[in-house]
Amino acid sequence: MKRRKFVTLSSAAGVAAASAPLLSFSLNNENTLKESKKLRVSYVGFFHETNTYLTEGMGETTLDRMRTFRGDQIKNMLKGTAIGGAVDVCEEKGWELLPGVMYYIDWCFSTVSDQAWKDAKKDIMDTLKSQMPMDIVYLGVHGAGMVKSTNDLEGDLAESVRKLVGKDTIIVWSGDLHGKITDKMKDNMNFFSACKEYPHMDMNACARDAMYRGAAILAGESHPTPAYRKVPLMMGMSNTEEEGTFANRLKEKCIEIEKRPGVLNCSVMHGFPYQDSNFCGVYPMVTTENNLKLAEELVDELAQWIWDHRKESIIPLETLDKTMSTVLAMLEKDGHYVRKLPTKGDIIDHTPIVIGDAADNPGGGAGGGGTHLLKALMETKGLGKVAFMSIHDPETAKAAVAAGVGATIDVSLGGKYETLAGEPIKTKAYVKSLSDGNETVRGGTAFNGPFQLGPTARLVIEAENTVDVIVISGLCQTYDDTQGRPHGIIIQEYDVIGVKSGMHFRAFYENFTDKLLLADVPGTTSRDITLFEHTQLKYPIYPLDENATFSIGD
Repeated sequence: MKRRKFVTLSSAAGVAAASAPLLSFSLNNENTLKESKKLRVSYVGFFHETNTYLTEGMGETTLDRMRTFRGDQIKNMLKGTAIGGAVDVCEEKGWELLPGVMYYIDWCFSTVSDQAWKDAKKDIMDTLKSQMPMDIVYLGVHGAGMVKSTNDLEGDLAESVRKLVGKDTIIVWSGDLHGKITDKMKDNMNFFSACKEYPHMDMNACARDAMYRGAAILAGESHPTPAYRKVPLMMGMSNTEEEGTFANRLKEKCIEIEKRPGVLNCSVMHGFPYQDSNFCGVYPMVTTENNLKLAEELVDELAQWIWDHRKESIIPLETLDKTMSTVLAMLEKDGHYVRKLPTKGDIIDHTPIVIGDAADNPGGGAGGGGTHLLKALMETKGLGKVAFMSIHDPETAKAAVAAGVGATIDVSLGGKYETLAGEPIKTKAYVKSLSDGNETVRGGTAFNGPFQLGPTARLVIEAENTVDVIVISGLCQTYDDTQGRPHGIIIQEYDVIGVKSGMHFRAFYENFTDKLLLADVPGTTSRDITLFEHTQLKYPIYPLDENATFSIGD
């Protein structure tokens, strides 16, 4: 099956190339905007993807569990990253980026506490008050944020910001497609959209597009007019880049609509199935140039297409045993890694098999301490050289640090947050290496993003296979090989690698191998979305209810 080759947004040129498919416009034309006007832009936000099923095991998200970017840190640390598109535009256009504040999801994806939200929102409002007047506010939000007292974090923030800055200040946003759309979002933002790709390699480009649109609105040259619908469909986390799949065809449908006359943007929020909320569903949205009738006609067309093809959104699942059988068959066909003497300019031509633990994906809100896949990698004979990146276990990481490199320790590894994700693995482990966990992602969706994983350790566990396990104190999905490189993990030298990720790992690992698999095991981000109870839903939704109905105008 054909797959798209991913491009890393590593430079301004890379960003521009990635932006090419978007229907944006240039501000370089002197007849478009007066370049002499130096726009004042504030970047503030609270970026959180809430998995309510994690709350019981990990407790609510408090501010000490969030990462805060403040003042010049926004410019210096977010530049060129997935969430840094607004920063990049300000630098390229010479606009003034005001010293804002950004709360970013760090190691807890559970429901945001009311006190955390109250304190963060006050901080954001106080920051904006000190900056007024400004021309544009860029809201750094995700789309799937939930507070204990409100299921609409994004809409609540947008409404508060609008009351503060008034109707003449432009508010824009472009975020993750795994979220929702609400009337509060629509009524209080001048322009917003969602990225189209999963893995999200286009988030930077979409944010840039939103910034340019904001400038055009400010100049009176554009009047974005959106219409959205809520389709009672719950989608699993689906790869948009695998040709022929439902998610891929949905993305292509959006691109086709976006190219039609009078259309500024066509986005679809796929929804986020890992939260108990009445906002569960799929949200298509079409934004036109000052033409509500056209926007409604086109979004109805898209909504009907989604509903008519809903059965194709169901992702086929297979057992972990079947996955391991597939791994053994691949190894029998392609062979194991063989160490060779190095030569000048030598390139390791071995390609590992990479298995994503999609059901325990911290990027979707899981606790990252699941043990089902790790146990299978330890116990399945004949796998060869195996690495596992990573397992979230601060207790074990602390014990490894205390014992020091070279020690052999008794561990109760993982299984500390969600019983669904597997029991702790009790074994002996050799402490091979330690790290402070301060790393910068070098590939994939989070390229150039700084992460603080806390103390990390490489443990060597002897079972049917010898497995190198990276243990982290913080919580982060495996975007690339950054978690293993400080510990000497060279991915091309391994036969099998397990990673805690559902999709984002593909953007990096497809550069090294086409042997990418997903493990279907129990966990709080399982692709089997029927596992999760949704007590807050006030309407039937497919596939939880196969008799659910939808018609335009409901």
